[in-house]
Amino acid sequence: MNSAISKRQLQTRELPIIPIVIAQQCVLLPLYFFIPLWIVALNLFAAGLVVWSMKNKSFEVDRWLKLVITAAAIVGILVVFRKFSGRDAGVALISAMYGLKILETKKLRDANLLLSLGFFMLVAGFLFTQKPWIALYQFIPIIAILNALVSMQSIGRGKVVKRSLGQVIRSLSQYLLLALPIMIVLFLFFPRLGGPIWRMPGASTAASGVSDSMTPGDVSSLQLFDKVAFRAKFNGSAPNEKDLYWRMLTLGEYDGITWTRAGTTPYKLPESELTGKELIDYSITLEATRLNYLVTLDRPIKAPQRSTLLKDFTTYTPFRIMDRTRYQVTSAPTLPIETQLSDTQRSFYTNIPQDGNLKTKNWAQEQRQKYQSDAEFIHSVLVQINQQEYFYTLQPPIMREDVVDSFWFDYQRGFCEHYAGALVFIARAAGIPARVVIGYQGGEKNPLSDYWIVRYANAHAWTEIWYEDLGWVRIDPTAAIASHRVEQDLLTDYRQRESLFDNFDIVDLEDLGLFKQFEYWMDQVNNNWNDWILDYNSQRQRQLFSNWGFSKITNEQLIAFMLIIVSLFLGFISFRWLHQKDRKDQVARAYEKFQSKLAKEGLVNVDSTTGPMQLINQLKELEYSALVRSPHKSVRSKYEQHIKAIEAYIHYRYQNDKPDFKAKKNLLLQFRQV
Repeated sequence: MNSAISKRQLQTRELPIIPIVIAQQCVLLPLYFFIPLWIVALNLFAAGLVVWSMKNKSFEVDRWLKLVITAAAIVGILVVFRKFSGRDAGVALISAMYGLKILETKKLRDANLLLSLGFFMLVAGFLFTQKPWIALYQFIPIIAILNALVSMQSIGRGKVVKRSLGQVIRSLSQYLLLALPIMIVLFLFFPRLGGPIWRMPGASTAASGVSDSMTPGDVSSLQLFDKVAFRAKFNGSAPNEKDLYWRMLTLGEYDGITWTRAGTTPYKLPESELTGKELIDYSITLEATRLNYLVTLDRPIKAPQRSTLLKDFTTYTPFRIMDRTRYQVTSAPTLPIETQLSDTQRSFYTNIPQDGNLKTKNWAQEQRQKYQSDAEFIHSVLVQINQQEYFYTLQPPIMREDVVDSFWFDYQRGFCEHYAGALVFIARAAGIPARVVIGYQGGEKNPLSDYWIVRYANAHAWTEIWYEDLGWVRIDPTAAIASHRVEQDLLTDYRQRESLFDNFDIVDLEDLGLFKQFEYWMDQVNNNWNDWILDYNSQRQRQLFSNWGFSKITNEQLIAFMLIIVSLFLGFISFRWLHQKDRKDQVARAYEKFQSKLAKEGLVNVDSTTGPMQLINQLKELEYSALVRSPHKSVRSKYEQHIKAIEAYIHYRYQNDKPDFKAKKNLLLQFRQV
């Protein structure tokens, strides 16, 4: 019988639609977290429609129905996004089109195209997140796609070979393990570019806990975001928590409502000023902020690469921080800043609007006359915050006019921006130079590793007051608030600041149990993933090969090394495969030994043309002759045991579409027992 099947027959044969649908949905699953819900529902509806039409042979998806569904998807995306370009709209469009592709998958060619496109669709998820979970998840859709491709190969035999999930995972994992060394070699050796080849425009939402302006009166509720803002690792011992003030911006201009940044000039610190000062070396991995400023510990003395240290000791970059950025910094926390001010600077840092907040302005001028020095006056203001009913809350009332007057005399409730803005205004009203500093304060050390985690919730504002001969001195007015007037949700952050007036013990409300340990472990995984995978750029690649003794290796040499290693590996795999191709498997070798044993006992005649059925016929003839001579049960049992072993071999080798480990084990045991 001619078993050849034409290409046309293969194309029209029924597809294994269930494995194909599973593979497609595994590919789309990560994108379902980022695209509109109605597209998810549409894709699932299309997949369900195809599966139902396969089960119900009388129903077929009409061509016009396909056109209507596709047109509705395109119009819906255009209505929601008003465009097809950009990350969100583009991914939504290709997700919808890929999901609806299953409606026209009828032939082998269509299925091959759908599954091949799946490998490229896997990249789309990385446009939204590059966390380790999505990289690990990629193995699931890859295995699903490979399983669907393998299932389609059985079409030529006229039926789909059914295998258990464990068999599928074991067999396909072997192929993935073979590809793993090549993947590692390509990752390590392929020359890294200085930046991304392209960038998709993303969402316009803010990504930082710090902005470049401050308007305290407009905020009636401030939420604490637990998302990581940056991670810091100190080369030596870390400072105390109370000294972890992470500087980002200074705000010097005030129009009565909003504090904004003033222009400043680049600054190079003289080496002589660093003599005898404590220096702290550390590295920072900063998440995207969409701002032009880097976060540093207070008093940075040198700007990282591609950035500029400004005179107010902030660090400016000519480009917005749109991606995760890693840099090295050195700070001198005890370094005085600008011990001398010019007349222009003094005028700028004491300037306040002539109109508005007159009550606070007059009060500050009257109070200043009671004290001999600026420091004594500022201390008295902090004492008032501590001893009177000033509260630290994330839900202050809205104060739109005369914000400082409303806060200082009427409501006396606010968060760090209210206190910092009010103290700077009071100092300026008294003729003392002052400015607002915004950044982050504190952090939590990961006990499983040697780095600090600073979150958006640690965003903070404080003040710098200028004193004669001392320069700019950091003063945090929120540290003056009595602990019993701090909201419970803020106690943990408040504890990290040095109290100016009282020492108190606060129970750490953070759960330090198993869940918190898991959270630290996950952050450590993310941090290592960022350091060794996402941040593996050209600089780190050069450093790696320099550690291996190849300090002057070129890109051409990297490519040559990569091709040589990959070629040697593929050659080794090919040699092993060709060598094993000629070797008989374990069952075949056991069957040959079984044949030889029967031949030695004189039970059968075996040559190169003897098949299993011929052995059975020979054994049955011998069994009949033996029973004629001696009709004993032991004689029948002996021959039946041999015949059953051969029948089991025939079933395993030729009739079983689903050979498994258990059947193989039983067969080998039968051969050994003969």
